[in-house]
Amino acid sequence: MRYTAKDRPEAGFFTYFYKYGLYVVLLSLILIFSLINHNFFSVNNARNLLQQTSSAGIAAAGLVFVLVTGGIDVSIGSTLFMTSIISALLTDNGLGFWGAVGASMLCGALIGCVNGFFIAKIKMTPLIVTLAMMYIIRGVAITIVGIKTTFFNNPIGIFIARTRLFTVIPVVVAVLAVTAAIAQFILGKTLFGKQLYAIGNNRTAAEISGIKVTRNIFISYVICGMLAGLSGLISGAQVGGISPTFAQGQEFIIICSTVLGGVSLFGGRGKVFPGAFLGVLIIMCIENGLVMARTNMYAYTIIRGIIIFIAVMLDSQRNRGETR
Repeated sequence: MRYTAKDRPEAGFFTYFYKYGLYVVLLSLILIFSLINHNFFSVNNARNLLQQTSSAGIAAAGLVFVLVTGGIDVSIGSTLFMTSIISALLTDNGLGFWGAVGASMLCGALIGCVNGFFIAKIKMTPLIVTLAMMYIIRGVAITIVGIKTTFFNNPIGIFIARTRLFTVIPVVVAVLAVTAAIAQFILGKTLFGKQLYAIGNNRTAAEISGIKVTRNIFISYVICGMLAGLSGLISGAQVGGISPTFAQGQEFIIICSTVLGGVSLFGGRGKVFPGAFLGVLIIMCIENGLVMARTNMYAYTIIRGIIIFIAVMLDSQRNRGETR
């Protein structure tokens, strides 16, 4: 008889936690931070929170494609850095909005192609490949601009950071919504998406059934890179000043956000919406609330570490004993 995680009594807890518990956590955080600072529960702060969520949310949407195959990409932070630098330089030289979007996504896609080639075709370990790329990409970007701050304060950067649709909705939030909707549709409704889940659940069985595993894994890394590139454009425009340490460590925040949202590090499980989006929103809510509560800056690092630990622990417990 095949033993799965679902046969364990405690598995029901994790199932219900990821289904309903995250909403309870989010509402509890809103209540707590609102009591600490009444300005937290306001329209302006809600808008700011969604703006802060947009960049990480877009990158997380791309990462879900990789995670559901059982892979991982820790080069996302460096991809954000590289694409933000390139976008700033190109827009300073007259590149328009759509050109900047295309350039950033193309740059990210090229990075994804390199990751995908070595992981899918050469069959190297995803963590090792993307860890190496994390250092290579940041090193290349610093070589291009040096150890100085690159400013993204041209008209395109200002447009991305400040424009609101219908004078209410920040354009970056609209981009996040569209990206999440398309990504979730691809994963949940298309044959390609279903094949990615099949690969994550059992790669050998997927190969036997005729799924082109190598091709699909390669494409998943390209998509991850493309959306990380778009995220880099948005985050660079929002920050304005891109220092050599920009987005350093951001990959771990994005990874733990998606895992907290129910996307499994073991592959074969997870959604962009509401899963990964909800996880990112919770992380950003905590950071926003801590800032408004004027917490010691070193507390951010401690709390981030605790969140990463909890997210991985929950995922490990939910998948303990499951055979694939």
